[in-house]
Amino acid sequence: MKTWALVVDTWREALARYTLLGFLAVSALFLLVLTFALNLDVVDGALAAGTLFGKAFELPAKGPAITSVVAAGESVFAGMLYVLGVFLAVFATGSQVPNLQRRGTVDLYVTRPIGRTHLLLGRFLGAVTLVSANLLVLCGGVFVIVSAKTGVWNPRFLAASALILVVFLAYLGFMYLIGVVTSSTPLSIMLPYALYLISVPLVAHDRLAAAMDSRLAAGVVNALYWVLPKTAEIGRDLTAYVLGKGTPAVLPLASTAAFGAVCLAAAVLAFNRKNF
Repeated sequence: MKTWALVVDTWREALARYTLLGFLAVSALFLLVLTFALNLDVVDGALAAGTLFGKAFELPAKGPAITSVVAAGESVFAGMLYVLGVFLAVFATGSQVPNLQRRGTVDLYVTRPIGRTHLLLGRFLGAVTLVSANLLVLCGGVFVIVSAKTGVWNPRFLAASALILVVFLAYLGFMYLIGVVTSSTPLSIMLPYALYLISVPLVAHDRLAAAMDSRLAAGVVNALYWVLPKTAEIGRDLTAYVLGKGTPAVLPLASTAAFGAVCLAAAVLAFNRKNF
């Protein structure tokens, strides 16, 4: 019951601060644009004609199979939603821990018969449910629109949303750590974005390390690669999976999840030792 109350409080805070409505508004706008911008004509299982934002596709004499077109298009959308979903989720949840630690709010919570670990993890669970619901609306909406327009239902696209959630959970653990240590909403939002951008080029860590002029610098590059989330690798695996060209590799997912778990554990430890 206490955990459920913390989850409900998380949703109430998101509604009161309009972050939930903002997330839903951006998702609804994206889906509305997609609905009216994409038009496809399917004849005998092949794409005969199509327009995007009023501009016609250039097709060969015999149109490609609609299943191939859908898989290719959904892989592009999956890549877009991978970036958009994570960035929106970070923005929507970045203020949770700093707001929790504000005078008056934290005093109210710590005087209740609930442990600090339970409190922080309950809020974490609330954030997970909040973002999961929004990702379901965003990814599920794209899935329904594209499938309804083409008659092709590709469940791999929906499964890809789980990969987006795994990456977000890693960044959420990092956000909680930054939030507990600094109590700063701007830092809780900006640092995950910076981490996201830093992690992308590390996919080429071997080449980057080889270009360094010292072993120390090369070691730092390789260490960062193994410690930080594997953003680029998971994004690549996500699009390949939607295309039906493979399954996501375990190592990038496991190391990314481990990063988030370690950050969350450190956040819980710091939260329990903090004076309020």
